[in-house]
Amino acid sequence: MVGLTIYRFLRASGDDTGKALLYFGALLTALGIVGAIVLAAYRHAAKAAQDLLSVLETRHPDLAFPIFKTGGLQDDVATLAAPLRGAPWNKRTMYAVATLDDNSISIWDGSAKEPTVFARIPRSELQSIEVVPETALLFNVRALKLAVLHEGVTLRVTIAPAAHGDWMFLPATESFTALEAALADSSRTQPEL
Repeated sequence: MVGLTIYRFLRASGDDTGKALLYFGALLTALGIVGAIVLAAYRHAAKAAQDLLSVLETRHPDLAFPIFKTGGLQDDVATLAAPLRGAPWNKRTMYAVATLDDNSISIWDGSAKEPTVFARIPRSELQSIEVVPETALLFNVRALKLAVLHEGVTLRVTIAPAAHGDWMFLPATESFTALEAALADSSRTQPEL
């Protein structure tokens, strides 16, 4: 599309170099403005996830994990039985937080002011954990596919842990290992590697 736009600019400007430079300047300015808007929206979403994580870390010390809000996770939560699902996903966020307590695995989304549970899975129903690849934003990451036996039906939930930095979340290794170990204590079988 950019190539086609440049071609059309050159055709519209004819042999007038000043006109061509004006068109290219307008194109670059417009791309810069769009880029700044996208960057600001992304930064706002990442900051909201970092603030949510901070709140949940105080409630669940060492048992709150940032996760990517992948398409696989959202699809999996949509297929959970009604008692396991919470509120609908927040469309303005790209990350979520998984917390563990003695009874459940909770997946949170939203902001620090309004943390909302989107899924709550009883730890006693966790059957197995499998390490699988998952696509998260621009990355291929390792994720944990949880098999949950709820009322005689096996359900799957895919969680991709993330590590957060100042500006963005990246695929995680340390929090992946910590979450995998914490979940393995709940499952009836050891994780499949």
